[in-house]
Amino acid sequence: MPGLRTEKRVRHVKAYGIALACLIAVGSIVLTTLTHEPKPAVSGPVPARAAIVPQLADAKSEAEVLFRGKAFAEFKRDVTMRFPAEINEILVTEGQKVKQGQVLASYTLDRSAMMQVHNTLFPETVLRFQQTLYEQELALERLTGVSLDLKKLRLQRLQKELVDLEQLQNKNMVHLDAIKNKQREVEAIQKEMEEIENTIKQTTGAIEKTRENLRHYEERQKRAIDLLEWQNSRSYSDSSIPLDKGFLKSPVDGQVVWISPMLRVKAEVPSGFHAITVAPMDEVVVRCKVHELDLVKLKPGDRGSVTFDAFPEKPYECKVSRIPWVSRNTALEAPADYEIECVLENPDAGLKEGLTCNVKVTIKD
Repeated sequence: MPGLRTEKRVRHVKAYGIALACLIAVGSIVLTTLTHEPKPAVSGPVPARAAIVPQLADAKSEAEVLFRGKAFAEFKRDVTMRFPAEINEILVTEGQKVKQGQVLASYTLDRSAMMQVHNTLFPETVLRFQQTLYEQELALERLTGVSLDLKKLRLQRLQKELVDLEQLQNKNMVHLDAIKNKQREVEAIQKEMEEIENTIKQTTGAIEKTRENLRHYEERQKRAIDLLEWQNSRSYSDSSIPLDKGFLKSPVDGQVVWISPMLRVKAEVPSGFHAITVAPMDEVVVRCKVHELDLVKLKPGDRGSVTFDAFPEKPYECKVSRIPWVSRNTALEAPADYEIECVLENPDAGLKEGLTCNVKVTIKD
C-alpha cells in the first residue's frame, strides 16, 4: 500500500506548515505590540488614548491631549437702531478699539419716530393736567383774594349799619322793620361767605387731587424720557442738540468686531437694525470639541498652549476655564463629546474671532 502511505505523509507536512505559519504570525503581533511607541491622543470621532511620557526623576507622569478649536470673544454687545432713521456719520471702522460711551455713528430720526419723541417730551395728558391745575389755582386765588375779602368787607359794613340802626331804634328814631331788613342782609352775606368757604375747601381738595395725578403722569413721562434718551444715546435737556438727532454709542470698552454692510452714510435703516457689534478682545476664548474619554482627564486650571493656523510660529499660553457637564450629543447610538473652553491673553489684539487652532493641554497624573 505504498500510495496510501505517501498521501498520509503529504497531509502531515501540510498540517505542520499551517501550524508553523500561525506561530510566526502570533510572534510578529506580540513583537509589534512590545516595540510600538504610543502616540499623543487626538480628540475626534474615534477616541484615542493619550500618550504617557515617562518621567525618569519623578514617580508622576504627564500626558498631552490635542484638540482642534476656534477663537471667540468672551462676550459681544450688539449696537442696535431703536428707531427708523437716516445715517449721518460713521465714526469707526472694524477692528478699532473703542471706549464705553464713545460715539460710533449718528443719525436723523424719520417723521414717525419724531412723532413718538414729541409725544414723549410733550405728552397731552401732562399738559392737560398742568392747564387744569393752573385754572384751579387761579380760581382759588380769586375766591380767597377777591370774593371772600369783598364779602368780609361788606359783612363788616352791614354789621356796623345794623349796630347804628339798633342804637337809633333805642331812641325811637328808626322803625323796627328797618332793623329786620338789615339783619336779613347780614344773614344773606354770611350765607354767601359760607358758600364761598365751602367752594374754597372743594377747590383745595380738587387741587390736591390734580397735583397727585400730575405727579403720577410726570413720573411716567420722566421714565419715558429716560428710556428715549437711552434708546437714542443723548440728553433731551441739551437744547443745542436738535430733537431729531440720535447717536450710536459703544456699550463697553472693547473692539468693533463687526459693522453691518448695510450701514452707510445717507442709508435709511429700520427700527431694530443691528448696526455694529463691540466685544472686549483683551482675552480670547477658544472652544474645543472634546471626546468623553479625553474629557475625564481634564480639570479647570490645566495649562496648555494654542497654535493658530494663521500664526503657526507664535504659540499662546492658555488655561482650561470651563468644562461642561452636559454633552453636545446625547444620542444613545453616538459617543458623547463636550465643548470645553480655554482662555488666553490677546494683548496686541491680533487674534480675530473664528481663527482655527490646535490646542495642546498637558495633564499631570
